[in-house]
Amino acid sequence: MVQFNFSERTIKAKVVYYGPAQSGKTTNLEQIHRLTDPEGANRLISLNTAQDRTLFFDLLPFSLGAVSGYDFKIQLYTVPGQVQYNATRRVVLAGADAVVFVADGQKSQLKENMSAFENMKVNLLANRLVPEKVPLVLQYNKQDLPDLLARGELDKALNFWGRKAFAAVASRGEGVLETFVAVVQEMLAAIAVKYSLKEKGLDPAIVPEVVAQAFSNLLKNAPKATGPPSAGSPARVVLAHPADVASATLPAAGDSSPVSDELLHRAIRSNVELAETLTDVVREVNQGLATILSQAELFQSHRDEGKRASAIGSIQQEAARLRLIIRQIGQVAPPIGQVAPTKRGTGILPPTPLTREGNPTGAFAAVRPAPSGAPVGNPTAAFAAVRPAPANPTGPVPVARAGSPPESVPSAGLDGLLSEAVASARAVLAARSVSVESRVAPGTRPPRCPLPSLRRAAAALLHGLAVTLSPGSVIAIRAERKPVLLRGKDGEVKRDFVMLALGHGASLSAADQQRMLQGADPGPLGEAYRLVREMGGFVRFAPLPGGALETRVFLPAA
Repeated sequence: MVQFNFSERTIKAKVVYYGPAQSGKTTNLEQIHRLTDPEGANRLISLNTAQDRTLFFDLLPFSLGAVSGYDFKIQLYTVPGQVQYNATRRVVLAGADAVVFVADGQKSQLKENMSAFENMKVNLLANRLVPEKVPLVLQYNKQDLPDLLARGELDKALNFWGRKAFAAVASRGEGVLETFVAVVQEMLAAIAVKYSLKEKGLDPAIVPEVVAQAFSNLLKNAPKATGPPSAGSPARVVLAHPADVASATLPAAGDSSPVSDELLHRAIRSNVELAETLTDVVREVNQGLATILSQAELFQSHRDEGKRASAIGSIQQEAARLRLIIRQIGQVAPPIGQVAPTKRGTGILPPTPLTREGNPTGAFAAVRPAPSGAPVGNPTAAFAAVRPAPANPTGPVPVARAGSPPESVPSAGLDGLLSEAVASARAVLAARSVSVESRVAPGTRPPRCPLPSLRRAAAALLHGLAVTLSPGSVIAIRAERKPVLLRGKDGEVKRDFVMLALGHGASLSAADQQRMLQGADPGPLGEAYRLVREMGGFVRFAPLPGGALETRVFLPAA
């Protein structure tokens, strides 16, 4: 079933590839993956038997990008074609927004094609989906083999509803994208009509043209594949099971008990969550490594110690962020105000909080750079030339030592998340002798957005401000809930936002502010702005008494 998030303008839909055994369903997903994502930013998840036959299902998360202002994401599934796995086919088909029926074009497979098509209709009805109304595209595969059925014979046997049909040789990638584009066009047009999305900017009449353009942009921007068409998917996770284990673990065709169906639903959800988590991690790691490599090149090319220190700060920030992402895989976030317990028997302790004892101002990141005399060849020696932060007479402050990774802190509400962001940006804060003063109450509820993205945006914002501020400056952070009047096509709507305000010196000129708000800043401020926009928020600047400035980040309230 299609899922909407209008605040973030995202649509997530489900396409299922159906057909008889070995008709080319998995091959279609492999070719879509290879042609649209040759570098493997996403992962194709398969659960196979030892003979490489689809046992459970294949899953490929796919993002088409911007379609009429919406971020359109699709989950592509295949079903096992073998007769004994009907219960699995029925469960995988649940909630499908569109279906591609992949038929084997050989004469000897006509009976199997017709049987599979009837089975699809039965399983659609079992899921309370009307077969005649579900967006459907047919593909007549294996057109490179001898003894083929004529197009008219296949149409008469399978295409009595007059749907779009494409001849294909999926093993060579021929007809694969044509089929996929057609089913996405049919599906999105049906969704736009059913949910009256014309009023929200998605006109069903222009969906085919918009989808075609989105695919054109996607394929134009996709890096060229380095392998031949037969190379398969660039990044595929295959879980193989022996045939005897497979037959023992999945229900047979006649097993349609509520218990077995519920177990299958749970297994599918678990695999979907695994695939989405893996995709997110791969994307974040790729982005982080790209940042680290670019900053390493800047460090090697610059002679200015301040710029070299900033590059090192960016590298350490990205390394800390990636480490935190890996650490959080599989963890359940604790309730607000609680700290995740230590994992017994693993030797892994929860992140160490930053010291705030005896510091009534709440300054939790007035960090000092490493002392001079760092060994030659250590890139963090660049910190030695930067003036240290002024001492804090009211209490101890953490020290950033050369060569040591930034500390992590628990996400106990918004204040804990900000502490993690400060820890990620610690190196550049130390290099610039900039301290951070938190005025966010402990246990403050964070806004309604992905917490890793919020943490990364806050760290990037602190990094960008630290580079522009004078040495010895202070960034004061506060948070409050504010109602905001939004104007749109449907009139004015009042929404609650969490305003995260960072007060600092007037270091950002009007031109700097405009460049950031236009998304033209290539540095960490631009990265922060992009992340805020992706989370459904916006940024504003407000002057403060005495010539200071406040950078205000608004994010949807929970």
